Amino acid sequence: MISALHVLLASSDPAADRAFLRDVLGWASVEDASSGDGWLIFALPPAELGVHPGDSADGATLHLMCDDLDRTLADLAAKGVRPLGHPQTEDWGVVTRIPLPSGGSLGLYEPRHPSPLTIFGGPAVREPVTRHAGLELSLSTTVLEARDANALGDFYRRLLGWRVIGEEPGWVLLRPPAGGTGVAFSSDPLYETPVWPATTDHQQMMEHLDVWVNDLTRGVEHALAQGASLAGFQPQEDVRVMLDPAGHPFCLFES
Repeated sequence: MISALHVLLASSDPAADRAFLRDVLGWASVEDASSGDGWLIFALPPAELGVHPGDSADGATLHLMCDDLDRTLADLAAKGVRPLGHPQTEDWGVVTRIPLPSGGSLGLYEPRHPSPLTIFGGPAVREPVTRHAGLELSLSTTVLEARDANALGDFYRRLLGWRVIGEEPGWVLLRPPAGGTGVAFSSDPLYETPVWPATTDHQQMMEHLDVWVNDLTRGVEHALAQGASLAGFQPQEDVRVMLDPAGHPFCLFES
């Protein structure tokens, strides 16, 4: 069973190009110390593959995809990266190339062709499946109740930067841009705000979300700016318990 894809990128200056992928593109990585100091292996964004006519000796080419090329180029320019040419409009997308420190380059484009990826309008992809007890099981999403699911969904969209995959009155589904299990919101007119910390004579919390951030102080400031509030009870120094606009507790942490 094929479980993943490993891509090899040849470079005349591997250290510089690894730093570019890590610091400019922000890709997460692990270090393979057995292959040498600084040998990083990167987790990739969601990917698709097309088979084009041509000589198989040409090998594969690598193109980065974005949903807004102008905004992506502006973000890269703020980090000192300029495209190698003006974007060109093709039938399949708006395309340019960006330089690597080694002298190589990567394609970058905003697709206009059909894509299997949900972030570009493709069909919903089933989450990873576990085979157990003769069944195939998959956790599709976690659902939070609220009096106004659409308002709460918008709060978490702004908080997390996730995409709205589906929305109708009383229901919203969000998923992270890089893929993975998302979170949904459902309206319930009888929803009661839970009390934190729990007491015996009020609605108790039934679940909460743990959200990792790389800077706890800035994460709290961001959450407050989006409409969250800081819970009065904070049991851990390295965790901040926040309350979303519907009163659901969620935790920010950076450890």
